[in-house]
Amino acid sequence: MFKMSRNLILILLGAVMLLVVTACVPAASPAGDAGAGGEQVTIRFVSNHGDVEVPIFEEVIGKFEAEFPNVKVDYLNATSQFEDTIKTQGVGGSLPDVWYARTFLTSDYATKGWTLNLASLIDRDDVDVDDFWAAQIAQMSYEGDLYALPYDFSNVGIYYNKDIFDEMGVDYPTSDWTMEEMAEIAEQFVEKDADGNITRWGLNIFPWSWPWLGILQANGGAIFNEDQTECVINSAENLATLEFFKEMRNKGIYPESGATPEGLEPFSNGLVAMTFEGSWGTQGTRDRVGDKFDFDVVAMPKGSTGRRGITPAGGAWSIASTSEHPEEAWEFIKFLTSTDSTNTLISDHMRSIPGRKSSVPRWTEVALSGELPPANVGVFGEMMEEAYEIVYPQFWGDYDIAWSNLMVPAIVGGDGVLGPAEALEQMEKQCNEAIANSQ
Repeated sequence: MFKMSRNLILILLGAVMLLVVTACVPAASPAGDAGAGGEQVTIRFVSNHGDVEVPIFEEVIGKFEAEFPNVKVDYLNATSQFEDTIKTQGVGGSLPDVWYARTFLTSDYATKGWTLNLASLIDRDDVDVDDFWAAQIAQMSYEGDLYALPYDFSNVGIYYNKDIFDEMGVDYPTSDWTMEEMAEIAEQFVEKDADGNITRWGLNIFPWSWPWLGILQANGGAIFNEDQTECVINSAENLATLEFFKEMRNKGIYPESGATPEGLEPFSNGLVAMTFEGSWGTQGTRDRVGDKFDFDVVAMPKGSTGRRGITPAGGAWSIASTSEHPEEAWEFIKFLTSTDSTNTLISDHMRSIPGRKSSVPRWTEVALSGELPPANVGVFGEMMEEAYEIVYPQFWGDYDIAWSNLMVPAIVGGDGVLGPAEALEQMEKQCNEAIANSQ
């Protein structure tokens, strides 16, 4: 049973206001064949993106309405408390026809019965799912069926400051490097002042939950059992990985929480020689670095299993199971996720990796135009083929909160935090309590 959190209670009034805004559309009967002429149908579409992207969505919507003149798309870009509002609408049975559904939440939404099972429509219309990333298909599926179509997909690589490497006479990292080699290379760049205070670190990391699913698995550690009925994160393999990173932190290879100057982004300001960076971060890194130095990107290192620690996360589009116009909504998300629309929405503007493989060449072409760094930017698309095909479970929200409270401090350190062994023990306990509560 869905339990309303304190967050939902606090934002309920705002959610009701959003319902009023988004629900006031002309009543219409289902049109049956969405491509044919006939009675006008309006579908509600809600995204969760930056304001600068609204005109791009409006451009694609305009093209769709021109091709399907009997379908009007009532579009709203909602940014504040988006997911809590979606949950409130789901409980109230007033979800939009189509909305932005992160792949973290596929199982949660499907279990609650909020999203339409797309399997029969995909089979009927022969949708080319082979053009989607295998890892994203896994994340958009529940009990073997797709409940969403893809928008974008994000993974993580490691950017490195070529000028610092050149100054130190260190060879650039290559795609076959290991986590041990990453630590050895990064340690060479650690610098301290006369008082022993670190002034430059070798590496900056992301301690977030979803990239670490891959890091742990690449070193042989599991997180859940096969059917996701039990959390098994408290293992010797995972402890070894966390101890490895703790040793890196103790050596000053990556900064402890609060160690870097507030307000200064470490990589662009030369405080670290290398940094974890997402596939979405190319343009932002260019803007921050400017002409300060040259940089490039390399794939995530390999773990003890010989695999890279790659667990992407992405955005997708779902149809509400309560939609009165499922055919029109289906035509819309097919259009929204076509190669042409994906190029317009993502590749032409260098967002994260497109959810369609056929849009990646365009993304890479745009990323390399102007001969700006990183020259190896195409590695983000290449890494997608190596990603773990993990399904984010129904209780992912609880897992993510527990990770933030327990594991992030264990990774980045600070005063009074639990050590790796204690953090893993508590993490497994809280996770299994969340599993029990979700059943």
